[in-house]
Amino acid sequence: MIKQRSIKNTFARHFVSILVCSFLATLITWIFLALLLGYLFNHNIALPANYYETQIPAITKYVQTQGESIINEQGETKLKKVIPSKGIKHLIVSPSGEILYGDLLIKESLNRQKILARLNRTLNSDNQITKYIPVVSEKGDLVGALLLSYKLKVTSANPDSNPWVTFGLPSFFLTPFLYMTLFTFIFGKRFSREIGNPLQQLLHGAEMIKERNLQFSIEGTSSIKEVNRLANAFEDMRQELEQSIEREWKMEQERSTMFAALAHDLRTPLTIIQGHIEGLELMNGETYDTKRQQYLQIIKRNTTRASKLLQDMNTIAEIEKVSFRINPYPVDIEELAEEKSIEYANLCKDKGITFKTEIKDHRSAKLPIMLDPFRIIQVLDNLISNSIRYTSEAGQIQWLIEISEQQMIMAITDNGTGFGQENLDQVFKQYYQGDSRTSRQKGHSGLGLYIAKVLIQHHEGHIMAKNNSPRGAIVCFTIPLQKT
Repeated sequence: MIKQRSIKNTFARHFVSILVCSFLATLITWIFLALLLGYLFNHNIALPANYYETQIPAITKYVQTQGESIINEQGETKLKKVIPSKGIKHLIVSPSGEILYGDLLIKESLNRQKILARLNRTLNSDNQITKYIPVVSEKGDLVGALLLSYKLKVTSANPDSNPWVTFGLPSFFLTPFLYMTLFTFIFGKRFSREIGNPLQQLLHGAEMIKERNLQFSIEGTSSIKEVNRLANAFEDMRQELEQSIEREWKMEQERSTMFAALAHDLRTPLTIIQGHIEGLELMNGETYDTKRQQYLQIIKRNTTRASKLLQDMNTIAEIEKVSFRINPYPVDIEELAEEKSIEYANLCKDKGITFKTEIKDHRSAKLPIMLDPFRIIQVLDNLISNSIRYTSEAGQIQWLIEISEQQMIMAITDNGTGFGQENLDQVFKQYYQGDSRTSRQKGHSGLGLYIAKVLIQHHEGHIMAKNNSPRGAIVCFTIPLQKT
């Protein structure tokens, strides 16, 4: 399993690795340089920085021994044999500063006062060392001065190799920067790979989604936590999007099936209406008077059925929109129940059904309840119309309202035919009609309970259905109370 770190820790770890590796590599390089220089010095391949300085005492002693003899041309030849031809430049001047011979170039003019002040002294300018050695006669008189100039630096015993020594050795001091550049590139490339590979997957996934192709997967395989979290979040989004599209496709299929079935159901009452209207047009005399009322009742019943089907279709189209929202406001439940009870009782009276309403309010303060009354009435209308449809004459329907401090429960109970026991888990699905033949004969679209479920869910509530004992059905929904 890959050990995961945060991007901050990963960056810090790479930075420390760069410093440590650069330090160790520099240390090894400098140890190698020290060993190399030791070898070169021991074998006289390279000369140490103070090599020419160590030659000065011998040259000084020679000058003291030879005295004024080095002033003439014969002395010049002998002096050149004592002074190394490479590395030390010399100049013989008179006590007054006149240049007699030598290969040292000086920019300033010398006089007796300057020479006397600098005898047996060492001048240092830009790492260029210049020594003034007095030249004294046998009588002890000053007859001139020898100027020796050299630099304190490591040189090659072979003058032709000096450029390698001059530029090669200082370059070793640049090794820390070279190693830092090298290891920054190495660890930077590794860091880029740890981030880049998952990001490439994400970019490829984005392109796939752009092309409406969700048949791929992305897994977090980086050692960086944030990158893995991003990859996993992208994968979750892809899966959710795929499931959402599948749900939409399934919903679209169900909607297509539903509208096809509703179109078929709608065609039936319209065909009946059309047939009876044509029948009325062909009738005359006594036959027309006898059949007119009967035909008008059939036309009215099927017109109502067609209108209900169209209403259910419009309601479904409205509540399934993503933008659909309920509009809750404070409602007096007792007042709502009183108004609707009169309406439902009249509907039941036409069929000889007894309708009762019961309210149980257990709250300490009977305040209005926050809900969308128009949508709740839609739910109640569907539930009551179902009960009336499946309850025989002389049957009973009860509307129970029970309110506590936390929730409101409404239950519609009847003693009709009830639900098929094997179909209880299907009753809230779209276009469920139970016994299809009986339902369609009764003008049932199969959308009432589905509409009720969706509207109750928008109230953050729950709806359920069960059979009554010994017969009949109970549909109950619960809505949590909100503060008004």
